[in-house]
Amino acid sequence: MINEEDYIRNKMGNKNPFTVPEGYFEQLTGDIMSKIPAQKEIEQQKPALIKRLRPLLYAAACVCIAVFGVVIYQNLDKQTNETLQKNFSQNTREYNDTFIDDATDYAMFDNNEIYASLLADM
Repeated sequence: MINEEDYIRNKMGNKNPFTVPEGYFEQLTGDIMSKIPAQKEIEQQKPALIKRLRPLLYAAACVCIAVFGVVIYQNLDKQTNETLQKNFSQNTREYNDTFIDDATDYAMFDNNEIYASLLADM
């Protein structure tokens, strides 16, 4: 079985089918540099006012984010406390005497009674 590389070499030979126009690489640098705008043109495109106000805009954005975060944290903290108090008050009402009696009966088991109850369930 012939290797792919050998097959291509046998079919095409060692000749390179790709060519570059004469003087292409000599003109390439000049063409690219002519398409890049000069540094002065770039600086003239940016308004000077925005350059001066940029630090102040960043500071204002940071302050807004901090204030917004504090307000959200305080509201979440209040809601969490209210929810916890509500759930605690509901859970304490659900305990009745039957539950307490069952818990005390279970607490009075010794090891032999526990083994006996486990064997009886099987």
